Formats: sequence, structure tokens, C-alpha cells
Amino acid sequence: MATSPESSAAPSAAASAAVQALEGGLVVSCQAGAGHPLADPEIIARLAACAELGGAVGVRVESAEDVRAVRSRIGLPVIGIRKVEVGAHRPFITPTLADCAALADAGADIIALEAVPDNRAHADEAADLIRVVREELGRPVMADVSTLEEGLAAWAAGADLVGTTLSGYTLASASRVGPDLGLVADLARHGVRAVLEGRVDRPEQVRAAFEAGAWTVVVGTAITDPISLTRRYAAGVPRTRRGVEPNRVPRE
Repeated sequence: MATSPESSAAPSAAASAAVQALEGGLVVSCQAGAGHPLADPEIIARLAACAELGGAVGVRVESAEDVRAVRSRIGLPVIGIRKVEVGAHRPFITPTLADCAALADAGADIIALEAVPDNRAHADEAADLIRVVREELGRPVMADVSTLEEGLAAWAAGADLVGTTLSGYTLASASRVGPDLGLVADLARHGVRAVLEGRVDRPEQVRAAFEAGAWTVVVGTAITDPISLTRRYAAGVPRTRRGVEPNRVPRE
């Protein structure tokens, strides 16, 4: 079992219980970007309710509006994030304290934020934000990272969970493909509550993550995006609707 992260102040017992509730279970990411047919708070809340009925132990939700809708419908721990477009190849995940505060006010039990250097001007910005969220907002933090070094730095700063969310999406990890089970194992060996997140689309990958020492596993697109699911099956048919070219993905 992971040791507790060091911090000058810790979240409340109730907030810490949210982290404990995730141990050994599945977290479902219920998100839909702008322009997606499911991009509506009530629909996201219904997806979260489905995840709860299906056996998930928590959900990960983007935006304060969606967090508020989900919080009113389910009793599971909610990991809240905010994605901010910064003109790069990916969104900036929960960049500011104001973003974190809005998520907490909406009912997020855990705040997820990125702890990689790509979008930050100073190396210690993420560590400072982790500390402030725990001390001032009283919320546990999930740090989204892409390397072992980033993960250990976030853990030392007080992060309660460290996720592989950004592995394959940063300057330091751009060559990686597939779920980063190696990073999970490395983090777990250092006593970190490691979370596998990113490109998980098969149950055997979930099992492998727990065998590697994961605290919990987050799955999103493979469960909650009907467009992606349809494309997977459409890739196996001889003809698709005119003008639609399904993405080519491996068979299950």
C-alpha cells in the first residue's frame, strides 16, 4: 500500500475517504467535448448514473457545470477537471486555482490537475497549486503526469493520486503508445497511489494495471463515447454510409 504524501495540511477525513473509496475499483470518465452530441450536463449526469449502476467506484468529469449535474444524481466520488484550450496539441488540464475552486464549489470530491512542465512558466507552479488546493480548498489532488520524475515530484508536493493521463501527450513522452503500464509499475514501486488513465480500451488492460500496482484505473472513451464505439465496429464492415470514413482501430 502506498504511503501518505507529505503535506503541511491535509484534506478532511471525508475528502480523504473519497480517495480510499477508489482503491481497487474502476473510475469512468464521463466527458463530451464541445460539438459532441452528448455535450450536455444532464446527459453527462445520466452517463455517470449508468457508470454507477455498472459497478464503477467513481467518475471523472470535466467542467464545474457538469460536475454539479453529476453530483446531484450519483453518490460516487467525483474527480473534477477543467480543460482549457491553449492553442497547443492538447488542452491544459485545470491550470489555475480559480478552476480548482469552481470545481470544488460544484461538488468535486477530488481535483485533478496536470503536473507536467509543458504549459507552465515555472517548474514549481504545479507543486504550489497542489499544496494550495489541499490546504485552502481541503480537496485531495490527482496529479496528471507523463513521466516517473513528474509523478514523484507531484507526490512529494502532496498529490493524493498520480495518474498516467498525459503519457504520450507531452514533449517528454510523445513516443509512447497504449496504456502506460510501465509508468504505473514504476510509480507503485515508489509507494505512490498510481492511476492508470489513457488509451485503456480492454478489460485485460485493467487487470494488468492492478497487477502492476495501480490504486485505481480510469476508462473513458471506450465506455462513454458512442461515436468512438461505432467507429470500432464500422471499421469491420465492407461499406459505410457515404461520406463517412471510420477510424481504423485494432479489433477487440
